[in-house]
Amino acid sequence: MSLRYRTEFNETGDVLDPQTWNVNQNELTSEFNGGLDRDNFLAPSVFEGQIANFAFTAIRYSAGVALFTPTTTLRTWQRITGSYITGDFPQDCVIICEWGGTWTWGGAYVGTFNSEECVAFRIVVDGVDIATSHYFGESTRRNSTSLVGAVPISAGTHAIWAEVFFARVRHRDLQFVDDDVTRTFDIDVNEMLVEERRR
Repeated sequence: MSLRYRTEFNETGDVLDPQTWNVNQNELTSEFNGGLDRDNFLAPSVFEGQIANFAFTAIRYSAGVALFTPTTTLRTWQRITGSYITGDFPQDCVIICEWGGTWTWGGAYVGTFNSEECVAFRIVVDGVDIATSHYFGESTRRNSTSLVGAVPISAGTHAIWAEVFFARVRHRDLQFVDDDVTRTFDIDVNEMLVEERRR
C-alpha cells in the first residue's frame, strides 16, 4: 500500500472528538475508494478467480444484420438496424463504443466534376453523437468505415446506436446540394460493441 500517514494524534487530557478519529480513518479509506493498484498488493496475492465478473469491465453488443437498406431520399439521420443497444448501467462509468460497416452503391455512377452523392455515419449515445465519420463519395463503389467513441455516463438506462446520413455534396466547398440522393444503397452492418469501464 502506498504510504499513508496519521495526521491527527491524541494525547492525555484531549477532549474525545470522533472527528479526530475519522480524519485518520478517512486517510486510509481514500486509498481503497478508487486507489487500488499494483502498489497496494503483492503480485501473487490476488487471483483472477477472486474477482467477481464485471467488477471492472463489461462488454455489451448488438447482433448486427447481414444487410440494411436505408431510405436514400431522406435528408435526415437514420438509425441503422442491428446497431441498437439499450440497458441499465449499474454505476457511473466510461463507455467505449465501436461500430463498423461495409456498403455498396447500387446503379450507375451519377456524380460529376461538381458534386456527387455521399454518405456519412455516426455513433449516438442518448441522442448525442460521440463519433462521426467524414462523407464518403459514390466514386468509390464499395467502401467501409469503423467508428470508435468514448463518453462518461451516469448510472441508469442508456441507449446506443449507429446512424447514416445521405446528401449530394459539392466538391469545391463540401456543402450540400439541394438534389436528393436517388441511388440505392446497401450496408453490411457489423455489431455494435460497447465496453463499460468502471473504476
